[in-house]
Amino acid sequence: MIGSIQFIIIPIIAMFFYGGGTIWNHDAIGYTFWENFLSDLGRTFAHNGVENKISSPLFNTSLGLFGAFIVLLHSSTFRLFKSVWGYLITLTGIISGIGMIIIALAPDNVLHDLHMLGVWVWLVALLIIAVLIFIYDFRSKERNQHFVILSLMMAILVGYHISQGFMDVRGPLIVATQKVVVYLNCAWYLCLSSRFLDRGKMI
Repeated sequence: MIGSIQFIIIPIIAMFFYGGGTIWNHDAIGYTFWENFLSDLGRTFAHNGVENKISSPLFNTSLGLFGAFIVLLHSSTFRLFKSVWGYLITLTGIISGIGMIIIALAPDNVLHDLHMLGVWVWLVALLIIAVLIFIYDFRSKERNQHFVILSLMMAILVGYHISQGFMDVRGPLIVATQKVVVYLNCAWYLCLSSRFLDRGKMI
């Protein structure tokens, strides 16, 4: 839970310290919510050339912590999801968390290729997790209807965001989709964490 909450709060704080500029408009002032990617906050230098002395360490540390919390959470998901499903979800979840950590350690303007590798690892693994958990919960007699719907929404939106990458979509639409996916991801992990707490299986 802590991982999700801090990743909602800290990047918002980092937005106020972003140097300025977007990938399409280097002259833009400050952080533009629907035109700047979240990873812009982690760049060592903003798109306008100003050094991100505050926003970069804030964002990258927060993202790295979120990734670490995801790895820790998924190291125990096999206890929540029975049989082979639990192990598949655990393995894929850990990979997704590692993807986040890679993104945090590789700012876009410093190690672009590694940064993008981290993005793909995080997203593809997240899609697989969402689909696996959706199928597992949908088939379960004890399913939580709201979490089933949330997992389905997660899978659809992550899948759509991945398709944007394959189709090389640019502009505010892909930025908006990223924001929705990330914040939905935070909400989804909050709900998943609460399931551990409810069943007394939190690590």
